[in-house]
Amino acid sequence: MSTINNGAGLVIAKGLSEEWLKQIVHLAKICEAYDEFDLSVNLNVSMLQNRQPEQTNDFLYVQDGQLVGFLGMYAIVSPKEVEISGMVHPDYRRKGIFRALYEQAKAECEKREVTQILLVSNRKSKEASSFAEGVAATYQFSEYKLDYSATAHVTAVESDNRLQLFPATTNDFQTLVEIGVSGFEDTAELMTALVTRNLSEPSFQTYLAQYESEPVGMITISEEDNEFFISGFCVKKGHQGKGLGRKILSQTVEILNQREHIGGISLEVAVDNQNALSLYQSTGFEVVSVYDYYVG
Repeated sequence: MSTINNGAGLVIAKGLSEEWLKQIVHLAKICEAYDEFDLSVNLNVSMLQNRQPEQTNDFLYVQDGQLVGFLGMYAIVSPKEVEISGMVHPDYRRKGIFRALYEQAKAECEKREVTQILLVSNRKSKEASSFAEGVAATYQFSEYKLDYSATAHVTAVESDNRLQLFPATTNDFQTLVEIGVSGFEDTAELMTALVTRNLSEPSFQTYLAQYESEPVGMITISEEDNEFFISGFCVKKGHQGKGLGRKILSQTVEILNQREHIGGISLEVAVDNQNALSLYQSTGFEVVSVYDYYVG
């Protein structure tokens, strides 16, 4: 891990030490208590814990002996598409700190020839939306964050022995790519990158769903401090609209609930994807936050 101090308290980091991670999490707790909303989607601590020391992805601002600002860059699937999010201590806002961090991040993106920068903000943050407007970022889309509630009033999903979920391995790579291309209607290139990440990250587990022994869907679970996040969930075209998605999701929740010390289960869905939203709500997930994405 190396850092470059750019003066005025600005630190450009390659990799993050345990001490930096500790201070970032501490700053997040201060901001969450003050703003009264969750920052877990913005921070993505599991990615922060696995930063590569040869690449710059994190920018920090230190003042009065403490970390008061942080901005992270996240290439979720493609290295050419980067999400940017961060925070500033409530006592140090409106001093240009986040703009300084953002300008450094943009310069890094230009060096890496990033083709798309997405600013991510919780809709409850007026400062974030004002900042996006101030840097002429254009609103792109929004996503709901949903948490599973065991007390939600939903109709129980009937068990179906014809549907089985198996932990995926590298032997299932091409099958998962084909399911993703069909279910998400995305390119093979994008799905190859997504499946590669999901099978290689230590904190990720992808399940292959088979119905009557035929591969029909996939779903991925990532874990961070006993909190579980569901992503990469789709059903192959030709098998959609038959209730398989609800059964796959229900079985996934059952698998997670069998683990010890489970803290919670979350997922995200595009605001305009009402079919998926209805599916998630029908299995006990409830909307807790809305995140807006701006092209910077």
